[in-house]
Amino acid sequence: MSSNARRAVAILEQDYTDNVVDLPALASAPMTWMGTSLSIAGVPLLVGSGEIDEIVETPAVTSIPGTKPWVMGVAAYMGGLLPIISGDAFFRRRPYAGRVRDFCMVIRRPGFYFGVTLSDVERHMTFPLGDRDMDHPVDEDFAHFTLGGFRDGDRFLAVLDIEKWMADSELSSAAASGSVSNEGTNDE
Repeated sequence: MSSNARRAVAILEQDYTDNVVDLPALASAPMTWMGTSLSIAGVPLLVGSGEIDEIVETPAVTSIPGTKPWVMGVAAYMGGLLPIISGDAFFRRRPYAGRVRDFCMVIRRPGFYFGVTLSDVERHMTFPLGDRDMDHPVDEDFAHFTLGGFRDGDRFLAVLDIEKWMADSELSSAAASGSVSNEGTNDE
């Protein structure tokens, strides 16, 4: 590089240094928790954004003999088969005979791909992360699968921890043991 070019670069560098403008101070935004408000077995819950694939209308289900009572069966879904679990029967540990569950959330994790019926779907919600209450009592059928929650008016919405649920040995084995079976006990 010639001396004229070096001198021009040095002058340019000094000019930038002399005329630098500080970046405006950014207001620190509070960290937030975002997710979907829904209900399983009549219990209002929150599921974090990105935790579920989607919420769909519960598809028509074909029963699978020899499975646990909470396995409704399989459904044709997006060109494949999707196992459908009754959220009511799984969490409450007893057969469900109430109204048909219109919606289910689809969960996809390594080794897991299924839909679980929902008793209600509300909306997307956002809460300040500092408002998360880790000590509030939760419905005993869901307590093992939740991780704190948030207050929404007069109700408490527990956060369903999908990873805790996936780690449950009951969920990973849908085959019925002994005389327990789902034959004739689905939500439809």
